[in-house]
Amino acid sequence: LSYLKAQVNPHFLFNTLNSIYALALEKSDSTASAVVKLSGMMRYVLNDANKDFVTLDKELNYISDYIDLQKIRYGNVLDLNYCVKGEVNGKQIAPLLLIPFVENAFKYGVNAEEESKIKIEITIQESELEINVINNKVTVQLNDEDKTGVGIANVKNRLQLLYPGKHHLNITDDIKSFSVYLTLNLQ
Repeated sequence: LSYLKAQVNPHFLFNTLNSIYALALEKSDSTASAVVKLSGMMRYVLNDANKDFVTLDKELNYISDYIDLQKIRYGNVLDLNYCVKGEVNGKQIAPLLLIPFVENAFKYGVNAEEESKIKIEITIQESELEINVINNKVTVQLNDEDKTGVGIANVKNRLQLLYPGKHHLNITDDIKSFSVYLTLNLQ
């Protein structure tokens, strides 16, 4: 289980650092905010990701910071719709469980030369969480290490280990889009 949840995408880190570097060269007002977001994400991964469960608000803050950094990176190239509905207080979730779905949407759904759309909806109702991530497919250039599919495979394994009989995952991969729909009974 520790191995499965230890997957952190180094390409995201390097791309984010390059984006922050570009902001710094432009003397952008967004530079400090981007550094704080990346710092918070790294702190979360180092301090909280080793726990069995974390508060849902921490997990959702991590996802929000990830999305904010991607918005800085891609700017107006991306048509992004992200929303969280429901009460998060008092709920717990396995750390880094949802982020691979979000990362996957950015990995395969953004290209500056094509229409890039991503929709991420997270709904919490009592003890149930629903996440729906949809991206249109675009042309992407990936090196061999980026084509592994390890992230989603790890999430499937973690769901089986941590939430047996307490989740439903539906992945639809068609010609034009990729979607993930997960329902999860929270702790």
